Amino acid sequence: MEKTFEFAQNVVGFIINEEINQQKIEEILSTIKNRLEVVSPICLYLEDESDQGISVKAFLKALEFNYSHSRDLQKIAVVTDDKVFQKSMEIKDLLVSSKVKSFEKKERLKAMNWVME
Repeated sequence: MEKTFEFAQNVVGFIINEEINQQKIEEILSTIKNRLEVVSPICLYLEDESDQGISVKAFLKALEFNYSHSRDLQKIAVVTDDKVFQKSMEIKDLLVSSKVKSFEKKERLKAMNWVME
């Protein structure tokens, strides 16, 4: 299950309470593509409520999408207490031009502020 919301026209948020697997990342990317038809670039807020992280296949799919849409994605804030997910986002930040930053759950307001700056 996921909740989708918007902070502003160019900021899309997702709160996910299960592992981000191949199917879940496809759903998320579909929502992002639909938003990009309206406005570009956008910023993303992704909160992992479950702390189950992201599967390798989903991570690679997200990386591929981010790389092919590098001009469309300005910032990505990831909120999770899963250390592996946090580290994977740091690696992603080295590979793509979007600004990617991970936050612990207790820092969710800081993440929201950062992604809206």
